[in-house]
Amino acid sequence: MQVIPVLDLMIGQIVLAQGGNRDEYRPVHSRLTCSSQPLDVAQAIFNQTGCNWLYVADIDSFAGAAPNWNVYQQLLERGFGLWIDADWLTNDRHAQITERLKHEKLKIIVSSETLSSVEQFSVFETLIKNDVSVIFSLDKKGDAVISQTNSVTELPPAELAQLAYQHGVRDLIVLDLNEVGTGHGFQAAGSSATLIQSLKQDLPDLRITSGGGVRGPEDVQQWIAIGCDHVLVASAIHSGAFTPDDTFA
Repeated sequence: MQVIPVLDLMIGQIVLAQGGNRDEYRPVHSRLTCSSQPLDVAQAIFNQTGCNWLYVADIDSFAGAAPNWNVYQQLLERGFGLWIDADWLTNDRHAQITERLKHEKLKIIVSSETLSSVEQFSVFETLIKNDVSVIFSLDKKGDAVISQTNSVTELPPAELAQLAYQHGVRDLIVLDLNEVGTGHGFQAAGSSATLIQSLKQDLPDLRITSGGGVRGPEDVQQWIAIGCDHVLVASAIHSGAFTPDDTFA
């Protein structure tokens, strides 16, 4: 599946991201449903697009809250596959994953935003040894990598991707948070597109996902053309720009 719909989860409801400025996130207003409850929104997205894999960004976890295990479990029980982006590193939360969320349709995202040292890349090896599917999310704002430590932000993005690869990662997200929710389209991809093309040449078995500001199927196809395997989409789905014909390869 080319399109992976995004659910931004905040205070128990789905919100729409605006350029990575989390203080400005508001409950989703969708043509697909009048509800902002996670299960309702997920079902509405499936009804509209046929997508049964979802990217769940647990916004509250990045502000210190515990992962929303209940919502994850409810979505898994409803039959959705999940990519879960949360702060898995604080208090070694990742150690709870195999106890609470053992599931074949689950991928865990560890983002550069949550890293407090380069040594924490070893968490990928730990998760992989425990049969957890992992994704590294290289989060940026423009050309600047987002992280909690200079030891990460000072490294070139391509080197960070290589470092994750050396620790066993074969799935990578490259995301410019400045573009999320803007509707600027692929034309604003800039350095992200250049990075993706370079990584695909150097690491051809690396599966890459990107997005941000996607307006419709044409933008998705442009991301795919430069080497992306999947594209993250939120606002354009809620506007009705996608149908099942637009979301499958």
